[in-house]
Amino acid sequence: MPESLEMRQAKRRDFVVVSTTQFFLAFALNFMLVFLPFYVHRISTLEEAATLRWLGLIVGAAPAMATFGSTFWGRLTDRYSPKSLFERGMLSHAVLVTLMAFTTDLRLLFAIRVVQGFLGGISTIGLIIVAASSTEDELARRMGVYQSALTLGQIFAPPLGAMAAAAFGFRGAFLTSGLMLFAVCIACQIALSRIPPRPKASAATAIPRRQIWLAWLVSLLGTMQIIFLPSVLPTILRSFEVPRPQELVTAGTIVFAYGIAAVAGSYGFSRLAGKIPAARLVLATALGASICQLLLYFGTDTVTFTLIRMLQTGCAAGIFPLILAQIATRSEGKTIGFINTARFAGNALGPVTATFILAHSDLLTLYLVLGVGLALASVGHHLGSGIRSEKPACGQGG
Repeated sequence: MPESLEMRQAKRRDFVVVSTTQFFLAFALNFMLVFLPFYVHRISTLEEAATLRWLGLIVGAAPAMATFGSTFWGRLTDRYSPKSLFERGMLSHAVLVTLMAFTTDLRLLFAIRVVQGFLGGISTIGLIIVAASSTEDELARRMGVYQSALTLGQIFAPPLGAMAAAAFGFRGAFLTSGLMLFAVCIACQIALSRIPPRPKASAATAIPRRQIWLAWLVSLLGTMQIIFLPSVLPTILRSFEVPRPQELVTAGTIVFAYGIAAVAGSYGFSRLAGKIPAARLVLATALGASICQLLLYFGTDTVTFTLIRMLQTGCAAGIFPLILAQIATRSEGKTIGFINTARFAGNALGPVTATFILAHSDLLTLYLVLGVGLALASVGHHLGSGIRSEKPACGQGG
């Protein structure tokens, strides 16, 4: 039965609300990214080595726990309204960030970050709301917009958070982030429609488990290609003989440039899914990212390296929303949550893998491992796809 005009408008509004909410949610949670390490050093009463160990645990706790939280939240949407879960998750974040402003004990700060990381999986609920608010023809494009909103929040928040900490102090910066989350939660409560629990997928339309794992692997390796660079950027800049006083500014410029490219790639490739089958686009973006990953070795200065890196991240950023568009219409919430764990796991594994390889080998080996790994996984995903379609876009999985 065709949807009424009123229902279509309500779904469009829900999509706009949840995408805008995700931007501010990502912004508020990444607001503390730069100043949190300085805050840890400020409140620590331990020696330098012990403080550094606690710093690593506190910073790494959130992305590590989000890997587990994503599937948990996805499962809950099969039983409870995604809107109610989304609002409760944001409210919990607001409370936790506010508590951080008054925390001066490293153990308590670590515990808050653990809980915060587990709640970080509510981005899965946002994905499920986007899927519920979109037709099959709209889904790939809207997934790209949602992912772009999330990425923009991650890009712009850290420098503004650092400025806020400098202007208002650490407590003022934490409270600013908390107030932002409270405001977004209230706006979501007012503007977002009630969305019923996600229906269970039938056995006839269920996606084979092997294909889900392949989709997860491609998403993981694509995320690692986006995330790995900052951890090894000091080594790369030294190879370009960038003067030490200019290293931080140069690094910040490179990261900002490829962050913008990631937003453009996520949105642009998702729009192409209306004209080209999503399965082919996943293969094309993954192979393009892998080729550019290898070409990074031939970047002879910061300009050529940055241009190649922008092409690489633009391709890699298109992978995740396209994968989700293939899967979302035929999956339960727990499956969408599982795919979303690849993003969190990639955030954690990217820097660890890059630094480990570089500690024992060289940049060429690092680029080969990341590039060849994604290329092989994407070919396997394409050849083994049980959800391909002759129809463009994401109808019947793409």
